[in-house]
Amino acid sequence: MSHVYVTSDWHIGHTGVHEKFRTQFVSLLDHDDYILRRARQSVTKKDVLIVLGDITWTTAGIHKIKEAEFPCKLIMVGGNHDTLPVEDYLYVFDEVRGVYAYKRFWLTHMPVHPNELLGRTNVHGHCHRGGPWETHEEKGYYNAILEFNDYAPVDMRHVHKVIQERT
Repeated sequence: MSHVYVTSDWHIGHTGVHEKFRTQFVSLLDHDDYILRRARQSVTKKDVLIVLGDITWTTAGIHKIKEAEFPCKLIMVGGNHDTLPVEDYLYVFDEVRGVYAYKRFWLTHMPVHPNELLGRTNVHGHCHRGGPWETHEEKGYYNAILEFNDYAPVDMRHVHKVIQERT
């Protein structure tokens, strides 16, 4: 049986990431290796992994992701820091999107405005310090960023369960 996983904000190759906001890592190499190893160990060849932006903005980062040899289908939703040409990301990812509609979910990098949810839940990243559910009465958000998900991809079945519990 295949599973769909979601994750966000890998920041592979982001100089100083371990000094600025992921201080549990001793170096950039330690950070990148852990993030990629954790993601790689979460998926099988039958799965789909959707990464919601701020993945990497360096060609060295692209090569690190390629070397991780993900066995599954990889889908990228671009983030505000993903500034390389799309062709560079297609070296690693099977698809590159601006937004991804999956079942009753909008998968985006930045949160969608509440008026635009249109009955769907927004699974997003970008918000390293929280998310819209803390300020909006609507419960239609799930933050897939690493910091809130034990630095691992999250099965979309779990996301659905969490959203159900909030309503």
